[in-house]
Parts: sequence; C-alpha cells; structure tokens
Amino acid sequence: MIGPAISVDDVFCLYRGAQGDVAALRGLDLVVEPGERVVVHGPSGSGKTTLLRVLEGTTAPSAGRATVAGFDVRTLARRRDVRARVLGLVDQHHGRVLRPELDCVTNVALQLAISGASRRERRARAESLLDAAGVGHLADVPPVALSGGEAQRVALCAALAHGPQVVLADEPTGELDQVTAEQVYDVLDTLARDAGATLLIVSHDEGAARIADRVVRIRDGRLSEVWEPGEPERVVVDRRGWLRLPAPARDATGITSSAKVAVVGRRLVLAPFADATPEEAAVAEAPAGRDLPTGAVARLTAVGVAYGGRVVLAGLDLSVARGRLTVVRGRSGSGKTTIVRLLAGLARADHGVVEVDGVGLDALGRAARARFRRRTLGIAGQTAGLAEALDAGENLELALTIRGQRDSERVETLLVGLGLAPLAGRPVRLLSGGERQRVAVGRALVARPTLVILDEPTSQLDEGNAERLASLLRAEVAAGATILCTTHDRALAASADVVIEL
Repeated sequence: MIGPAISVDDVFCLYRGAQGDVAALRGLDLVVEPGERVVVHGPSGSGKTTLLRVLEGTTAPSAGRATVAGFDVRTLARRRDVRARVLGLVDQHHGRVLRPELDCVTNVALQLAISGASRRERRARAESLLDAAGVGHLADVPPVALSGGEAQRVALCAALAHGPQVVLADEPTGELDQVTAEQVYDVLDTLARDAGATLLIVSHDEGAARIADRVVRIRDGRLSEVWEPGEPERVVVDRRGWLRLPAPARDATGITSSAKVAVVGRRLVLAPFADATPEEAAVAEAPAGRDLPTGAVARLTAVGVAYGGRVVLAGLDLSVARGRLTVVRGRSGSGKTTIVRLLAGLARADHGVVEVDGVGLDALGRAARARFRRRTLGIAGQTAGLAEALDAGENLELALTIRGQRDSERVETLLVGLGLAPLAGRPVRLLSGGERQRVAVGRALVARPTLVILDEPTSQLDEGNAERLASLLRAEVAAGATILCTTHDRALAASADVVIEL
C-alpha cells in the first residue's frame, strides 16, 4: 500500500432534513498510516458513525476527499467488489453480521465463498481464525447458542476472513461486560496484526485504548483532541483555526459561552468574561431519603431457559420491586437479555413462572401478550426500532397515541432530560446511534407504563450522556416509575436502588 491507509481531507457531510441541512462532519481531517491502530472517541452526535459510513463508501462526502487503501471512497461506493476486498467491517450487533441458520464456521467462510475460494480453503481458513479467537470448539454451533462475547469473536473472524487491508469497527464491545470486552479487543488486535490490516475503532469505551497506537476525539464533526495511550491529550487546532475546549478545561476556568483572548509571548491565554454563566442542569437529582413503595411488579420463579441445548437460566428467582430502579448485571452470556425477553413476553421459559403485574405471561397467547405489552410495558431494546419517517419528538408522541394519550408537556420534558431538545424536529434516520438510543429510552418512558424495561440503555452513550440518562431515570423513579435495566455501566449500577448480579 502506497500512502496512508486512511486519509480524510477537509471532509464535510450534510444530511437533508425537513427543517434544513444537518452538518454531521464539518471539515474533518484524519490520517491513519498502514498498520496503525486508531481509536476514535466522541460524544453522541459528534460524527463518529458518519465518518465510518464515509470510509466504507455508503455515505458520500458533501465536500472534501477521503481515501481508503488508496481508493477514493466514491470508488468504493460504485464498486462493491473493491469494497469487499479492501474492507473488513465489524458491527456492534453481531446479529447483523452472523446468519442464524448457519453454523459458526460457515458464517466465517461466507466472504471467502464470495471471493471464489474452494470449499477446503474456506473451511481451513475459517477454522484457523476461530482457533486464533479462542472459539474453535464452537465451529459447528449456530450463533444463537453463543454468549455475546463468543458471538462477537466469531463476527470478528468473519470480518477478517478475506484478509482486508483496512478494518473498521463500530462499537465492537458496546454490549459486553469489561472482562469480555478486553478479550474481544485482544482478539481483534491479534487477528488484525496477523492479517497486516490497519484498524480504526469507533468506541465510547476507554478500554479500547489497550490496543491503540493513537486515540483521537471528534466533537461537532471536527477533530478536537489527539493523544497516545498513557500520554496527555493534545488539543487540535484545525486548518481554519477552530479549537474545541475540552469540558474539564471549561469547567475549571468557567469559560462556558465566551472568553477573552490574549497572546503573551508564544502563549495563547483564554479567560472567561464576567457575565458568562454555566449551563443549567436539565434534570434535577432524585430526592434522597424518600419512602419507597413495597411489593413486586414482576417476578421470575424457578425459571429455566436453554437455547440449542445450552442452559442460559437454571432455576432463577428474581423480583422487580415497585417504584425502584433495579439493575441486572453479569458477564456477557449470563442471561440478562433473556430475562428482558421473558418479562416482555417475547420468549417463553422452558419451566418456571413469569409474572408481570399479576399476570402469568406463559398462559397468554401471542396476540394477548402483544396487547399486554402495549398496555403495561415500556421497552427499549438493544436496537432502537424507531419510526424512521418521524422525528424524535414524533416518535415519543406516537408511543402516547398508541396508548390513547396526549401529553406534549411530557414529551418536551423527556426530550430536555435526555439532551435531545435541540434535535426534537430532526428525523431519527439522521441521528447518531447514541441519539437514537436516547429517543428509544424516551419512548419507553413517555406513557408512564407499569414497568419500564431497558436493555443496555447506555451501550452507545458517551460518559456525559450516560450520566444524564442515569439522572433522568432517578427522577422518573422518584416520580413513581418502576424501571428494570440490564447494564455493564458502573455509573448506572451505582445509581440503582437494587442491583442483581447474575
């Protein structure tokens, strides 16, 4: 490869919206050398996902130029065969990559089959990768029978099977616990090095730096900071002179809206204007020491579930207390999402009793369970499942309408609490993954259901928005809500009334 593996030169990217264009990238510059490992951080809506879409050739830059492995991204968009040879794509959701009807070794070999490799070559390469990833013993097992960490390692093998020059990974550990995430990073690093591939990882997880040569942060569609792991962060001044002050610097200096600028020798000195005021918090902390209602909204009693002969839950007893924030934690594959599906009536237990609001769900037929969900539950899963033609506010209003309610003040309050008020009129198809996740949480909360179930609600959120969400959930519980969350997020677990370890 001659030249950079990835080159992004003054790239702008605009999305057309009903109320005008939305700028996702605003003159972004980034160069990644062959074989380099770069991690991209940034808050939700900063442009990280758009950057990946540009690099994989599925979104064209509105201005500027970007190349991958020497190919202009517009060439990648036109020539799928080139993109298939050059790129390896790792998704946060392994379910989007792995075919459930195929076993693991066949899933890994699919890309090689497309490129024309013989059956023997495909099998040998796939088995070699699975062995290197520590999941060779699962070669003949379907993905549905795997834990989240195992399935993600298989997905990594599938992404690298054809020997790509550049690997783009989008939140590859967003749904995994810390121990499993570290294992996945190690596998990703090993497989990429063995393939001689350049690696670009977009992630909120600070642990991604364990395999990085360099870490960069994007804010507001521009490169704002860059550093090597273990070294201080360096603020970036772009070619137009834009400089983005990090939040700790703004907090420490009181610079929140405007500043005085002075040049002293070779130093640039910034000082706050006297009339600068800090931003008001959107959501108040939940009052301390309140009386919590007693009783349980939901129960699992001696529940057992197995998939493909693999036991996921064995005789589990679990209670969700009324008027409390209950968090379920555990390593990937411990059964957290299975609990969510049971309580939502989306799966049946092999044995035991599942009750929600006094109703035994296993006694209900499919249509009755759907009516029960609409009447009783608010659910936000790991994929948002939003109404793409509507904007953020309209998605919340739709949830109310389905339940025969109207409450514009409630919608506005939640949008403010979730930090989505500036985006309320923007179509959800133009939102980042983290913004969409917050819309999904708002939709689950808006109708004040009997039980709110949130599956990994901070998996795509940066630290600031995760803390904002935790504060909102505390406020909702203080107002009488009952919320069950599965999470790996320590901050969210720290704000819970009840923590259940699996």
